[in-house]
Amino acid sequence: MRVFFYSMQKIHHWFSLQELIELIEYNSPAFKVNSIEESYLFCLNITKMHYENFPVASICIPKHIRKFTAAIYSYSRIADDIADEGSLEITVEQQLYYLQMMENHIRICYSQEYTGDNPLWIAMQDMFNQTKITLNPFLQLLVAFRQDCVFIQPETMKEIEEYCSYSANPVGDIVLQLHGNKNETTIELSNCICTGLQLANFLQDIYIDKKNGRTYIPKEFLHGVSLHNDAIISEDDFNKAFDIMYTYTKELFEKGSQLVSHLHTFRLRCEIALIIEGGNAILETTKAHRKELLSKKVSLSLSRIIITASKALIRVLTSYS
Repeated sequence: MRVFFYSMQKIHHWFSLQELIELIEYNSPAFKVNSIEESYLFCLNITKMHYENFPVASICIPKHIRKFTAAIYSYSRIADDIADEGSLEITVEQQLYYLQMMENHIRICYSQEYTGDNPLWIAMQDMFNQTKITLNPFLQLLVAFRQDCVFIQPETMKEIEEYCSYSANPVGDIVLQLHGNKNETTIELSNCICTGLQLANFLQDIYIDKKNGRTYIPKEFLHGVSLHNDAIISEDDFNKAFDIMYTYTKELFEKGSQLVSHLHTFRLRCEIALIIEGGNAILETTKAHRKELLSKKVSLSLSRIIITASKALIRVLTSYS
């Protein structure tokens, strides 16, 4: 699953399997820290280990909550790596066991009862204490990670939407809470953006997912075909399936873009505008390279990134009119 920030390299390129597991245990002798600030620095270093389409704890986010963003990202990143398909030499049962361990520990942190030395849990407990973010979106993310461990290709678009309600939408919920900007209007628009980002990422990563034994395009659009089984699909049928996904995702971004004008601060407007334009850029890049999607992953060019940033700034400026 890709949530919050997309096209992420895997943390276990940097940590061994044993170290990764130690990062989720109650105590962590290998990564033991002596203060809350050291815990946040540890999380900030994790964010710097990965390439992202979208920035983590960027300058758009106020400095006083940047460390909270890093802690939240680290939690999601580590859980995502535990659930990652086939990259770790552990069984599905072990994956589910470690994700349950993460749930147990995040509940302890939320209750302000954590007393161990693991930097992840120290930072998360302090984040809950200082921000008052609710526990539910963090538990919802774990639901999606568990689904990843026992992946079944979705039959319908409704099933994809349900998956996104756990894998992506909770992230928007967290961001809005972190900035004190959550209400019925903003959460509805945020859900459109987050689901759109997830769908755009599915299109961008068709080749990667295919190699890892997954097809996120619903069977109803592929006439029952699973791309990861090397099933033969005509170019025409693939294009029709792509067009359905593309159009639906484009509509989500269009509706979700209204969120920018409902945000309180200039910085948050910049951050969300950049994410929206980044999602649109990924979507348009996949459309331009659709013939290559089954054979390689497509990425944003430097020129596209510059254009994206410019469009984001324009979107922010016009949101005040």
